[in-house]
Formats: sequence, structure tokens, C-alpha cells
Amino acid sequence: MSEQELNKIVELEKRIRELEKDLIHDSLTSLKTRAFFEEESKIYISTTNNINSGKRHDWFGFKDLSIIFFDIDYFKKINDTYGHMIGDSVLRDVANLIKENVRVGDVVARFGGEEVVALLLGASESDAKQKADSIRKKVELLTFESTPELKVTISGGVAESFPNVTYEGLLKNADLALYKAKGTGRNKVVTFSEI
Repeated sequence: MSEQELNKIVELEKRIRELEKDLIHDSLTSLKTRAFFEEESKIYISTTNNINSGKRHDWFGFKDLSIIFFDIDYFKKINDTYGHMIGDSVLRDVANLIKENVRVGDVVARFGGEEVVALLLGASESDAKQKADSIRKKVELLTFESTPELKVTISGGVAESFPNVTYEGLLKNADLALYKAKGTGRNKVVTFSEI
């Protein structure tokens, strides 16, 4: 094989790794993609259901998990007032703050638009609400160098796993809780059990 052919193979392998990365990472925020989040969540939910029904031993070290659905409050207004570049910067900073404030092993993804979702392994509803509220308070303190007057808040919805829960059911419960948080004033965290 010639040196040119070897270089071409190395270049193609590099491109394959880049494409694989793009399949599981959102290009704007560097969080996991919605598709990756769904697949990972389904695996963990199935495992948790099997552990709780006695079909599998607790080899993960947890029997519970919770989902937090975050949404940046008034994000359209941020884009309309400051432009999409600032909006993108806000989204990146909020996404990064969320990712930095969960544990290794928890899954954080951009769900769509300005929505970020987190799967917390081993977290009860109470644990997840505390984590979500801690993140919410840190977002309030974010500052943006190019727009120091800009203040950002987020709302959160929390749902805990339950026997025989499906991914769709758990996500729907977190989404309903988020809807309640946004409908009752924003900049707050609501759990599914509170609605």
C-alpha cells in the first residue's frame, strides 16, 4: 500500500470518528442529542423496571431514576432583543452549567430549541428536585460579558420512575411538571407529584 493510500485511510477513519461524534452530540451545545438520550433512557428505565420486579439484580447500584426537563424562560424574547448569536451563547452557557452540575454517569441532552433534559440515575423525586433547584439558582447568577444587563432564568419539571414506567410516560410526566412551572410564574421547579 502506498503512503498516499495510507494517508487516505487515516483521513477517512478520522472523518468516521467525527461523524460518530456528531450522531450523539448536539453541535451547538455539545450536549448529547435527543436520540441518544432516548436510547440511553430506555436502557436505564428497562433495567430499573427489571431490578424493581426482581428479574435482575441491582448491579447498577440504584433502583430509582428521575428526569428533569429544563426550559430557558422567555428565550424567544432573548433572541428577539439581543439576536440569535447572543441566544446561542445563552443556550451554550446554560447547557454547560447544567452538565457541570450533575454527576458523572447522568445523561444530559439538548431536547430541542431551548430545552435541556437530564436523566439522574439513582435519584428520587426529592433528590432530583433539589438538584434542579440548585441548578436553577446558579442560572440566575450567570453573567454575559457582551450583554451584562441580560438576566436569564430557567424552569424545571421533575418526574421520578415508578413500577413499569416507560420512557414516554416518564418524559410526559416531567413535561407536564415543566408546563406547570412555566404556567405558574416561571423560574421555579415543579415535581409531577405536585400537580
